[in-house]
Amino acid sequence: MTIAEVIKQAREELGLTQEDLAEKLEVSRQAVSKWELGASVPSPENLKLLEEVLGVAFPAPEAEVISEETVPGAPPKTPFWNWKRVVLLVLGVLIVSALLSIAMFEALRADTRTDVVRPSEPYISGVYFFNEDAGPLQYDPQAGAGWYLFAPDSRVYLLVTFEDGTENTVSAVSLFLTPTGTETLEYREQIAVQAAGEGRDFALFAWDIPEELTAHLEIVLECGGGDRVTETLGVAIPYPETSRTPEIPGILSLSSDEIQAVEGDMGHYNLEAYGAPFAEVEWTTSDPGVARVSNTGTVFIEGAGNAVITASWKGQAVECLVEVVPRASRAPGVEENTGLPEDGPEGDVLPPLYEPRAGE
Repeated sequence: MTIAEVIKQAREELGLTQEDLAEKLEVSRQAVSKWELGASVPSPENLKLLEEVLGVAFPAPEAEVISEETVPGAPPKTPFWNWKRVVLLVLGVLIVSALLSIAMFEALRADTRTDVVRPSEPYISGVYFFNEDAGPLQYDPQAGAGWYLFAPDSRVYLLVTFEDGTENTVSAVSLFLTPTGTETLEYREQIAVQAAGEGRDFALFAWDIPEELTAHLEIVLECGGGDRVTETLGVAIPYPETSRTPEIPGILSLSSDEIQAVEGDMGHYNLEAYGAPFAEVEWTTSDPGVARVSNTGTVFIEGAGNAVITASWKGQAVECLVEVVPRASRAPGVEENTGLPEDGPEGDVLPPLYEPRAGE
């Protein structure tokens, strides 16, 4: 058996993982993997440690092969330097010289700074959105830094670039979507995943934007050993010119002054604040036990009673009354919002921002 086979067999018999063995030897997991693959050979010091940890003895170097000249009856030995070997040697020298020239050229082009230390773990180097015409989509300052606004029923392309670390590499890139304000992983949904091949440092996704969207998009690098690297962005629709255009600039107003709901209502209601920059509006509720509100104006029903949702900006404040009646004493004309299409809004009741899927 080879040294690589002895290491792997002994490690598996002891029930150790490559990480376990690496910790005992105080080396990286990649070093153990290379030993078992035969890509490298442990140093004499590491061989001694391996024998102690694994309880094995490694094979001695193979004896020299008997020369053909000592074998009785062997045919005369062909002279080493014949014309074929001379030609092969010249070609080999030319190929090696060409490869060295290419390597030197690439080294001259690379960043020559010596103060840059490569991180030990992978990281996301860039996240870019493009439309179907390959035009870049930038985040909208009116919606807040880091928020991207898309048109409903459109297609966007998401490019994620990343770098491997010295101790770990990226095996896949995943996209997860969590509706804003849910504050729970119950509604978290994986919308795409793409494997990262050898030497590949990017992932490109095509994403069809739904009719309704206000959520956090998580870009996750799936790394070796179960480690993850995550970056989160805000995504929403529609574009600001269709829903966030102030009616009267500088004068704060709300899209609705009343929400009627029934206790146990799972719908999410979206309030729009006009007249002020979206990111500067502060949202509060008088009674979070009746209705909660997110920092984007999304209202969530919690229990029966009355609550006042307030939007504030530069000394101005506007209010929306939330009336939630008990399920058993539902007021006439107030329909429960179950999130189904046939339970649409009536009067001043706003449509749900996020409709739970079946089974949630």
